[in-house]
Amino acid sequence: MERLLDALRDDPLPPSAVDIERALTDGRRSVRRRRMASVVAAGCAVLAVAGGVSVAGLPNAGTPPAVEQSTAAPTPTATPTPSRAPASFDPTRRYATVGWLPAGMTQLHTLTGTDQFSLRADPPAGPKDAPSDPAQDVSYVMLRIVPTGYDIRPLDHGVPFARKEAVTTKWPAETETEPVHGRRARWNTNVAAANGIGLRWEYAPDAWAEVLVQGRAAGPDHRATARRIAESVRYGVDEPIPLPFRVPPLPGTLRPMSVSLHTSTATPRAGWNAGISYGDGKRSANGEWPLAVRAFPRSSQTGGGGAGEPNTTIDGHAARRWDWTDADGGEGLGIYGVKGLYVGLVTDDDTTTRQLPGGLGQLFRGMELYPDPRDWR
Repeated sequence: MERLLDALRDDPLPPSAVDIERALTDGRRSVRRRRMASVVAAGCAVLAVAGGVSVAGLPNAGTPPAVEQSTAAPTPTATPTPSRAPASFDPTRRYATVGWLPAGMTQLHTLTGTDQFSLRADPPAGPKDAPSDPAQDVSYVMLRIVPTGYDIRPLDHGVPFARKEAVTTKWPAETETEPVHGRRARWNTNVAAANGIGLRWEYAPDAWAEVLVQGRAAGPDHRATARRIAESVRYGVDEPIPLPFRVPPLPGTLRPMSVSLHTSTATPRAGWNAGISYGDGKRSANGEWPLAVRAFPRSSQTGGGGAGEPNTTIDGHAARRWDWTDADGGEGLGIYGVKGLYVGLVTDDDTTTRQLPGGLGQLFRGMELYPDPRDWR
């Protein structure tokens, strides 16, 4: 998915609440992981929450809060204590949601896969040199869930975080704690920084979830916040993840493998970024899925220079085509100002490109775009 970023790396975007680089972290190469180390250290995934979620103030440090009833309307099958977990997730559907978040978490992101589901929330990003808001004790929160028979890697191992192994033993940094809805739970201090805490629990037999709360500074105890979020989670929501585009039927074995959706409650019509990665279940040697499609608001049909400058047109729109120089080949196509959107399409190898009748250009022509979030489907 990061290959979509390369065409815009030197291209300044209009003001937006979306952190493009953090939104494009699914399946990066190790060298790119080093280049984006600051993004990875921040958690590499952001949280999307169903509409109508109750958002209240942070609890007092060290005081376990009473769990608020969510104002969200869960589906009839959604439950805090499922009797069993699925063997795999449908990447195009929301498996879980949360009913409570700390105040000020306006940047919301969901990242899905067949073996993992993550939800993250952040406060709005300020200017790069601006000091942190001392009133905001939490820098981000994240919910990570795996299906039955999987384990959750420590946060600093990046994404993907699911590994095919049941949680039979504790990590060295884990300690037993009170159950979550009657299910065994553990505190996990193996998080990105010393001022973070994780709460891991068995939400269904042989299936685990984890809430991570990262503080801005050492001192406050965020265990009460983590537990409150954990106890508000509902599973089996099974709602489609609404997206701003629809891709035409794809040939061969290409099917959705990951969905990434970043939205902002502060700027709902502008602060979003969405993408789908397609494949046959196996990542390439680069760690990428074979095909990725992404869109976000950007009305300009000109680049900002460098790699972002358009070099062609497609159906009257400024566009940029590029090829990869590695052994696997592959190519990219970025289209500027389509209904007020930038649309990016990338293949990771030549084999995938050849599977697409008419190539990436024809794939773009077959897409349906819905710039207004109220029209997403």
